[in-house]
Amino acid sequence: MLNWLSSGVIDIAGYITPVLFFIDVLIWFLLVKKEIGIKKNVKILIKIGLFSLLGAAISPLLIIIVSGNLFPFLSSAGKLIQKINSFAMLKTVLLVAFRGFSITGGILILSIVLLFALKDAKKLTFAILWPFPLFAALTRINCFLKGCCFGKLYEGAFAIKYPPASLASKQHYAKSLLPSRYVESLPVHPTQLYIIFSMFMLFIGVVLMNKFKVKKNIIAGTVLSGYGFFNFFIELSREEPLVFNFITMGQIMEIILFLLGLYLIFKVKEEEISERGN
Repeated sequence: MLNWLSSGVIDIAGYITPVLFFIDVLIWFLLVKKEIGIKKNVKILIKIGLFSLLGAAISPLLIIIVSGNLFPFLSSAGKLIQKINSFAMLKTVLLVAFRGFSITGGILILSIVLLFALKDAKKLTFAILWPFPLFAALTRINCFLKGCCFGKLYEGAFAIKYPPASLASKQHYAKSLLPSRYVESLPVHPTQLYIIFSMFMLFIGVVLMNKFKVKKNIIAGTVLSGYGFFNFFIELSREEPLVFNFITMGQIMEIILFLLGLYLIFKVKEEEISERGN
């Protein structure tokens, strides 16, 4: 979407979005650092990060497997890898792979790792999870700038149109709704903006809960349940492939996150998930 500013001559999004993502991660890290000793926990934090990164990368494959497109996907991926003959091509392949990463899949795997998978990780649950809504909001700004994760057709008060050659224009052209992908898209739901607003509100709520000394297990549970709740309903207005013809893979993960949040609220003690409580 940013490339519209340069009429596509300069890949502005290719330069800006990685910088914004780095800033998002840095802010999350600085907020986590306020709650725990980084040096003391560096080994377990590295393990948590690797497991979560793997989960974010793998989660989109679940959609492919469930939809029965695994073998065509592996075939096309193999052909793409064979084309790597320069650094520029390697960069292209990595960008394609990165687009498949899922924030929802990442936070789901992260939560499972923290609560059930890694020894000594549970005590870091609150410190790592409480800033997540802010990270999710800032990351969706990236989505909006790139024009991905756009919504279904919509002509209401908040509808937006994406510029020519955008992902939305490409999809609308593929569905024979536009004469060319190089024209402005049809009006759609600004789903990224919905998520940005809801995640900022969730983060403000979490900050207030922390200020008023609400138990840390309740705060961490609110983060997961809140993220799952808001995103489940926002996803109803997004262009996403359906699993079993009635639900998206993202919504399945969001239901699990909502339940994990309830588990944290009602079944986990504050001192179990907070380093300061030990």
